Amino acid sequence: MALNPESVLTKLNASAPEQIVALRYLKNEVIGHIQKKEEWVRHGILRPIVKIVAPDALKTNDEETRQPFLTLTTLTDEDNAKQQALQLLASFANAGPAFLPPLHAAGALPAVLSSSCLQNGHHQIVLAALRVIRDIAEAAAYAPASSPINSVFLADALFTESTIESFYQILSQRNPDFNSEAQISIVTHLIKGLCHEERHQSALVDSGILDALATKLASFAVAQGQVLPRADIIAQIEDLQDYIPAAAHPASSLDGVLGAISSIIGDSPFRACKLICSPSILAIFPIIDVDFDPTKSLSSRSPPLSPVELPGLRPTKHPKFEPMSSLLPRILPQTPSPTVIPPPSNRHGRPSVKFQSNATSRTPSQDTAASNNENGGEEAESPLIPWLIELIRSQSGSEMLMAASILTSLFKAGFSYKTRETSLGLLVVPVLLGMLNDVDAGMKDVDYNTKNRETASMLNVIEQTPAVLARLITDSELLQKAAFDCNAIKTVCKLLKDSYESPPPLAKSWSWSIHNGSDLPGDLPPDCCLGEEGQHRFLVHRLKVRESTLRAIGSLATFKDEYRKAVVDQDVINYVVESLNPTPDNPVSVVHAACYAVRMLSRSVNILRTALVDHAVSKPLLQLLRHHDVEVRVAATGVMCNLVLDVSPVRDSLVEDGILRVLCEHAHSHNASLRLNALWALKHLVHSSSIDLKKRCVEELESGWLVRLICDDTEDDALFSAKTRSEREIAQDMLDGMDEDIDMGLANDQHRPWLSTSFYKPRNTWANGNVRILRLAEERLETLREAELSPVRKARQDDLNIQEQGLGFIRNLIGGDHSSGNADSPNDTTEMIDFLFNTLGQDRLFEILASKLRVKVLHPFSRRGGQGSETRILYPQPKIIESVIYILVHIAASVPRHRQLVVSQTELLKQLATLFNSQDREVRVALCHLINNLTWQDNASDGHGCSQRALELKKLGFLTKLEALKEADDELDVRERAKSALWQMKPSSH
Repeated sequence: MALNPESVLTKLNASAPEQIVALRYLKNEVIGHIQKKEEWVRHGILRPIVKIVAPDALKTNDEETRQPFLTLTTLTDEDNAKQQALQLLASFANAGPAFLPPLHAAGALPAVLSSSCLQNGHHQIVLAALRVIRDIAEAAAYAPASSPINSVFLADALFTESTIESFYQILSQRNPDFNSEAQISIVTHLIKGLCHEERHQSALVDSGILDALATKLASFAVAQGQVLPRADIIAQIEDLQDYIPAAAHPASSLDGVLGAISSIIGDSPFRACKLICSPSILAIFPIIDVDFDPTKSLSSRSPPLSPVELPGLRPTKHPKFEPMSSLLPRILPQTPSPTVIPPPSNRHGRPSVKFQSNATSRTPSQDTAASNNENGGEEAESPLIPWLIELIRSQSGSEMLMAASILTSLFKAGFSYKTRETSLGLLVVPVLLGMLNDVDAGMKDVDYNTKNRETASMLNVIEQTPAVLARLITDSELLQKAAFDCNAIKTVCKLLKDSYESPPPLAKSWSWSIHNGSDLPGDLPPDCCLGEEGQHRFLVHRLKVRESTLRAIGSLATFKDEYRKAVVDQDVINYVVESLNPTPDNPVSVVHAACYAVRMLSRSVNILRTALVDHAVSKPLLQLLRHHDVEVRVAATGVMCNLVLDVSPVRDSLVEDGILRVLCEHAHSHNASLRLNALWALKHLVHSSSIDLKKRCVEELESGWLVRLICDDTEDDALFSAKTRSEREIAQDMLDGMDEDIDMGLANDQHRPWLSTSFYKPRNTWANGNVRILRLAEERLETLREAELSPVRKARQDDLNIQEQGLGFIRNLIGGDHSSGNADSPNDTTEMIDFLFNTLGQDRLFEILASKLRVKVLHPFSRRGGQGSETRILYPQPKIIESVIYILVHIAASVPRHRQLVVSQTELLKQLATLFNSQDREVRVALCHLINNLTWQDNASDGHGCSQRALELKKLGFLTKLEALKEADDELDVRERAKSALWQMKPSSH
């Protein structure tokens, strides 16, 4: 029966049975017919459909309107209409990015996210609503810039309190079936694809989502029979029995669970610790320093078991009972493992213990003497880590990749044994690169115009594997060597080249319209007008590959010139430099990754002088210094730290192009990272440069601002001011609303929802505060969270980093022109010292240096959950001390009057005399250099002055300190420097 648009719209606004008729007719009309979808959108069909989905969604969505998350069996006519409407919305969203603007204008997303859909009692409706969100998310991934719905907008809409609560309930369903597993799969993939920002990751941890995902992950270990032996008995003893999940359902998506966990954890040690300390992980992977005798029975009444320990933050202890290591091949440098067994072939089999133990029994006294890591002893590694390594070796595709990503987060956080680095190099890196090569070889016959799950999985592997590899090998020479030996450079360079090749013939990515923009009437409402066509999947794929391969190249080029030369030999420098140009084909993410690659490659003087100069790398970087995105400016300024070195052939041309003015402007930025990199680059720029350039630099930077950067705690003061202002506003609000009820006990807990007792709740009851191991986990997590997220700590670290570079800038200013024929350049040094004294003030400069050596009391901040305030003491940092001493070393390397000036700073020298016992080797070496320079005699006329200086130093105890270094220091270099200083000091003192 054919219906005209007017009758369809009439039925959609009628009773539920009439709505069902109209909705079924529309489904038959539009599913599979993009042109029909466009016609019906122009007829204004979306808004009535949205009204059927959630008639009150746009009016209210508060707690009182939420329905309980119960399972109902019979669909009423209204429920049937809602389900049909949701299926139609999914069909429109599936048509592509052009349909996102009318869906947005019709209010589709708020309606679908409402509790009446996501917390509906009918699984069919919940699943239909999630499919709408999934299809909108897929379209948003390829949406043009003009689209009102993109991935960032969608993440902000999804990761709100109400929607997160709905997701938590979906993930925590007790009796999974195929419908509920389909729901869980969609939710996990949404988190995997959209959760990339810190605020979203923190929100998901605070709400218990990470814990629910950890429970799902544990269910896969149960299904594989890889729960540790006797874990059920241990769980009963530790009151963790309620946290051991049932085996994973056969329809469960391991890829989604791993991907969601990986996205939430990111590079956060706190969130990584939250995973390994999750109740379900602790229950199935307990850490007990005891040997099990397989011939002996064990029950919950057996007393000899030592308490379960928390996984170590820097694990060093290898318990005798480590059955999870038996899943891995034995590696000779590691501690020998028990009998090696093959991995299970069926991950959905009956839960059973698949470990063998060759351990011997221990006496009760040995059990009692087991180490207790909570008392400061050694700690063991979480069994989750070897389990993830085995998972990587036994899985393939996206499951392997996401397991590697989680393992990388745990490894980078320091939660694995140091010996695991060898395991990763032998067991993980080759597997990742082997999979990448295999998938890349299979892409030759792929039709990019075909949309199917297999193609999407292959594209995902190629996009993400280089990025995971880059995270894994950064800062690890051993893992970089493992990747290099597996031809990683050749692989990633090939992929980078491929991302710049001409694309194959591509069909239009989404819809084809019989109407162009000029044919459409101008007075149509927004929900009746399609938006711009989205980008083709292949083109988006190329950009993602470009970004990830550039990061991999940068990570491989971090340490060794051999690897950097191998990159150059692959003829990819032109592609790297091309990626620095911000264009539609090179978005900000690609430009940022290219800056990282160039910064690592430019660490090689040879490559800087040849390949990078040949491809004119400085031109695009100069433009990036003025880019509108501050993160790009930070990255480009970081590259300039290497390009303005005295060995750089582009240094003079950069000065001519105005790099000095730009860097000084960035040094005045409100962004701490930009200030830091700019000051770092200026420090390198003035090193071994001409006197004129040094003076220009000081004048452009402004002496008052330089003093402020070195002296003031800029970030700390700003934070204190903001906090004080905020506290005043809160106090005023409280005075204005004294008639309101205030729960003072709740105020402190609101700042730490992640520690709420409901976060550690068993499956059938609310939290049990008597679970010992969970209390210990809460204490550890609180400490980690404060250390990682505290704005006070971050502000303090920013200030210290900036002050270090500012002192280094002064050090290089007076360090002499080493590019000239005379290496010492005493005349240049003297002139710059006098210039600095005149500009900053002689007494002021020495007072600044002395202040850097004093213990400092910082702004007090109110302690959470307590009364009063917390006094913060800052002790001098070794890098700051070293910079101060070397400034004095350079002043003492000048003329005798400057040496005499340093010796006259009695209070400063007394502070220096206390530093000879510093644990930092470089500080002790610098002190020896200073004594050498202060007791240096230029000529015969300086003999008396030299003796006086030596005598003053002796009175201050420097001679005794040097003799102690000469005799007892652990470092040979320090002892030799001390011997030289003593030889020079003793004759001068007579």
